[in-house]
Amino acid sequence: MRLIFIRHGDPDYAHDSLTDKGKREVELLTKRVSAWKNVSKIYVSSLGRAQETAAPSIKALGVEAVTCEWLQEFYYRTIYPDNVNDKSLAGKETMCWDLMPEYFVSDKRFFDKDEWMKSDFMKGGKIADKYKMVCDGIDGILAENGYVRNEKGIYDVKDPVPNHNWSDPIVKYHLKSVKDDYPQEKTLVFFCHLGVMFTIIAHLLGMSPMQLWQGFFVAPTSITVVNSEERLEGQAFFRVERLGDVNHLINGGEPISSSGYFADVLGE
Repeated sequence: MRLIFIRHGDPDYAHDSLTDKGKREVELLTKRVSAWKNVSKIYVSSLGRAQETAAPSIKALGVEAVTCEWLQEFYYRTIYPDNVNDKSLAGKETMCWDLMPEYFVSDKRFFDKDEWMKSDFMKGGKIADKYKMVCDGIDGILAENGYVRNEKGIYDVKDPVPNHNWSDPIVKYHLKSVKDDYPQEKTLVFFCHLGVMFTIIAHLLGMSPMQLWQGFFVAPTSITVVNSEERLEGQAFFRVERLGDVNHLINGGEPISSSGYFADVLGE
C-alpha cells in the first residue's frame, strides 16, 4: 500500500484559496501527478485551498475523488494552562501546535505517543477528540482497502500479496536497489495540509505528532510518500519513503514557498 500526501499550493489564508504563486505551483504539480500509475482513489480536504490544488490532478487522472471533513487542517484551539512557564500566556487561547520552544521542551509528555494528548495544554481544547477523529478517518480508509489496525498499532492485511521475502527470505533484501519482483502497490492520494498530514503520519508510525508539528516542515505542493512494508505475511507497518519532495517546483523554475515556516527555505 502506498499513501501519497500532497500539501495544498501557496495559500491565501484570508480567502481560503491559492495565491498566484500557488496556482503556478499547482500547474507544475499536475504535470507530475498526471504521469502516476495505479492511483486507486483520491481523498481531499474540504477546505478551499486543498480543493483548488486537487482539482486539476483529479481531472488529469480521471479517478474517483472523495472529500473528507476530517482531512481539513488540524488547527484546533486550546488554552494555555496555569503552569505555563510564561505566566502572561496562562488562560489564553492558541492553536495546539507551533509552541514556543521553551514551553515545548518543558513537558516530557509532549514527546510520548500516548501521553502528549493528556497534557494540561492539550486537555484545555479536548484535542484528544480531534486526534481520534483523524486517526479513525485514516484507519477507516485503510480498513476499506484490507489493512486493519490491531491493538499493537500494526496493520493486519486481509489479502496479502506474496512478497519476495516470504517464500525465499533474503536477510538483506532491503539493500536491493531495484525490486522488480515486488508486487504492484495500490496507491491512495491525499490532498490536504501540513498539520493534519503530520497527525496521520505520527499515528501510522506510532509517535507523538508534536515532534513532527514542531520539528518538520513541508512546502506547499510538496509530495510525501508513505509505504507499507510487509515483511511478514499478513502484517504491515508504515515507513516514510520521501518527505516534502518539491522536484516539480525546482525543475520548473518555481521558487519554493516558505509558507508555514519560521525561517526561509533553501533556494535552489
